[in-house]
Amino acid sequence: MRLVRRLTLWLLLVVGVVFAADTYLGIRQHVDFFEADLRRDERHLGRALAYAIGRAWRESGRESALELVRGADDSQSAVRIRLVHLSDEPGTPFGPDLPDEARVAVSDAHIVFHVREDGEDTRFYTYLPLDVPQAGGAALELSESIETERAYLRSQIRNRLVSVAILFATCAAVAWIVGTRVVGRPIQRLVDKARRIGAGDFSDPLALPPRDEISQLAGEIDAMAAALEAGARDLAAQSAARIAALEQLHHADRLSTVGKLASGLAHELGTPLNVVSGRARMIADGEVEAGEPTAAAARIIVDQTERMTRIVRQLLDFARRRAGDKRDTDLALLARQVVALLEPLAAQSGVSLRFEAPEQGVRARVDPHQLHQAITNLVMNAIQAGKRGGKVSVRLAQRVLHCEDSHPDAREVLIEVRDDGSGIAPGDLPLIFDPFFTRRSVGEGTGLGLSVAQGIVAEHGGRIEVESEPGRGSVFQIRLAAAAQ
Repeated sequence: MRLVRRLTLWLLLVVGVVFAADTYLGIRQHVDFFEADLRRDERHLGRALAYAIGRAWRESGRESALELVRGADDSQSAVRIRLVHLSDEPGTPFGPDLPDEARVAVSDAHIVFHVREDGEDTRFYTYLPLDVPQAGGAALELSESIETERAYLRSQIRNRLVSVAILFATCAAVAWIVGTRVVGRPIQRLVDKARRIGAGDFSDPLALPPRDEISQLAGEIDAMAAALEAGARDLAAQSAARIAALEQLHHADRLSTVGKLASGLAHELGTPLNVVSGRARMIADGEVEAGEPTAAAARIIVDQTERMTRIVRQLLDFARRRAGDKRDTDLALLARQVVALLEPLAAQSGVSLRFEAPEQGVRARVDPHQLHQAITNLVMNAIQAGKRGGKVSVRLAQRVLHCEDSHPDAREVLIEVRDDGSGIAPGDLPLIFDPFFTRRSVGEGTGLGLSVAQGIVAEHGGRIEVESEPGRGSVFQIRLAAAAQ
């Protein structure tokens, strides 16, 4: 309702200014009219008396003139009439209380009007020169109290103030009621609707009565909300499709990796299968005596069976679809599992696979299955880029960030995969993370591995950095925020 209060205050301000101006002009007009009327009356009365007194002075002398002045003064109840000498000092019986310039004006045969405070009384004075050469600068003084008029003006001002106060209260009440109904409530509904739209709630259309611009604005907001709701549904559908496509891409990459692992795992499973088959045949043919030798053969069979089960379980776990689930994860254990899974493929390719991690452990909040896939893709890429007799190293580290905008205790996890293979050509470096980009022969790779790895790391708020030199190998580094300690 701040807008209604502001409109009400502005309305009251305008009304106050208008009434103040009207009151001032009305009082000013009344004062001017009263003063003009007073001047006119005293001028007419004064001229008639001045003529009669001047004639009496010339014909019968000063005493006759004074007698006529006293008689005129006694006959006027509201007006005081006095004979003054312009040369006498103020305060003397015939001395006028006039400024010097006013005395000069009266001496020059001008009529002078003057207002003076006489104690608690304020009087209006009129001075008219007497046409009596022998009087030596005599003048007639007429004075009339204006306190009654001033009291009337004060009562008028009080009445005006009361009227203005009543008008103010009436205008404020009317402006508040009308403003609340016409502006305040519709605007509040618009604000509430905007907040709901900001929160993603596009229901409950406004539907204000179509009568003014606010109603038009409400209609536009309803139309915008409908468009945003449709856009939100489309965006949700597109996001769901994108997530499904990314998950399908991740799964396809995992299946591709499983196919590449198959040959290495076949070799890895061959040895324990031969041991199991040989021991079982010995027991079946009676070549192993009952007792401790048979128990030892059975234990060997169990151990080899468990070994094969672990290998198969690792392969199935890697290939299985899973929903995203980020949690505090030991990255050293995760990377060690990747190395164990890929050791058969590395051995088949004649590449030595090494692993290094700090003793205190490295932890981060990640989805372990997705990050497992990302690390697997980088290590497989390194194995395929390596040469027989070469080596691939996987190293974990943790370091303190020294960025200006980072927290003083912020730490970063580094997962480094290094190979000493053929390296990457400078022209190919900007393209290696593009989907389906590969320099390998048909059937040796889909070109999705690095792209999927980069997408997974980006979803975790991290990045992959690459350094490579043709003929001297490559280094891929995954950088992630470490878990809070």
